[in-house]
Amino acid sequence: MTTHERLRKFETNQWYKGTQQLNSQLCMVVKSGDYLAIRGQTGHDLNGEFHGLGDPAEQTEQAFRNLAVLMEEAGAVKQDICKIKVWVTDRAHLEPVMRVVGKHMKGIPVTTSEVIINGLARAHMDMEIDVYAVIDRDVPR
Repeated sequence: MTTHERLRKFETNQWYKGTQQLNSQLCMVVKSGDYLAIRGQTGHDLNGEFHGLGDPAEQTEQAFRNLAVLMEEAGAVKQDICKIKVWVTDRAHLEPVMRVVGKHMKGIPVTTSEVIINGLARAHMDMEIDVYAVIDRDVPR
């Protein structure tokens, strides 16, 4: 029987530091066997501080810095990523964000979806990426 492991659990009231009272318990990664569902990553670092205000490319760089840490903690590597879903708040953000995605995923073909929306959870965020991975036991760790 597969057990879900929930990594980096947090309370939303602490994460959002008084800006929202959601009273929810969330986590950064759910690991079920070799499958990983990773919380949408933005310009917020893993301590909740924001990087790259007004710069969607820098926000994406921060998202990938977060992913490196989260995946390592889950026993995964970048080559395990299968799908990246990119959310941007303006069509003009798509190209700079996808350039950063392409830089970090060079040589690792993945499926992607790109979505342009009116806004994200916090007004200062220009992008968010959702990542799904399956740990490939044949890839060196």
